[in-house]
Amino acid sequence: MAFHHISLLTVVVVFALRSTVEGRSTGALRAACFTLTPQHGQNAPSTPNPGYMIDVSSSFYMPGGHVQVTVTGPNVWRGHLLQARNVNSGAIVGTWDNLGDNQILDCNPGSSVTHTNSMDKNILNVTWVAPDNGAGNIFFVVTIVQEFTIFHVNISSEVVTEVIKTTTMEPTTTTMEPTTTTMEPTTTTMEPTMEPTTTTMEPTTTTMEPTTTTMEPTTTTITTTMEPTTTTMKPTTTTQEPVFDQVDPMFCMNEAGDTMYEPMPGTNCKKYIEIIVAENRSFVRDAAPGTAWDTKICNGNFPFFVRCAVP
Repeated sequence: MAFHHISLLTVVVVFALRSTVEGRSTGALRAACFTLTPQHGQNAPSTPNPGYMIDVSSSFYMPGGHVQVTVTGPNVWRGHLLQARNVNSGAIVGTWDNLGDNQILDCNPGSSVTHTNSMDKNILNVTWVAPDNGAGNIFFVVTIVQEFTIFHVNISSEVVTEVIKTTTMEPTTTTMEPTTTTMEPTTTTMEPTMEPTTTTMEPTTTTMEPTTTTMEPTTTTITTTMEPTTTTMKPTTTTQEPVFDQVDPMFCMNEAGDTMYEPMPGTNCKKYIEIIVAENRSFVRDAAPGTAWDTKICNGNFPFFVRCAVP
């Protein structure tokens, strides 16, 4: 009877493990949306990044526009989780198109791109679609899973700047044609008004000759000309500059809540202090080469994104 109990327990455990692995091989879980960390038991992210990188087709975008995003690396991988995030708030923004052999992971709010199988991959090429009302300045971030125990998180791209649409008014020219006013000549003729008068006086006769008065015609011409008027409006262009937060938080905690991390003063975040809370012990660590410790994501990051609280 004991043998049957052990066999049944073994079948249940194997089935549970197999279901977990298969579920992750067909795409990242929603629980990884905001930490970008695979749910692979007690396995921790591998550092440093061996050379995986994100290329973008443009350093600028307009609301409703598209940016081509390409992920490559020195080694093949089996799984990935790709997002676009706002530089200031860290919110997941935009949608995706031209997915190829990938799928959308609804992170509510925001969407991410993840794999559909565990086949070896050497490139990820998709299109990010900006919201119609824009999303501010953004960057792309990806987690790469080489295998179940080896994965690299928070691999970031350069900042992509939002460009505000501008309205330009073409120069307007108004021309008024010359106006000419001509008055027709007026001729006035006065007919003789006095009839010949004959007066006969005996023995004297007086005869008055008819009198004729003629007025010469008078012609008046008035010409009015208006000069053409041209009005030109200068085009106006407004561009929004990138905006960044003041400084990063003073410290961060791991997911288990048993270890605290804070920047090492005087190192501009090139070093950090790891504090094991339960054991009241601390260690000084170096950030990965070419990075600085970022308390927003509790990991190394490109110095461009780090606003060190204790430089």
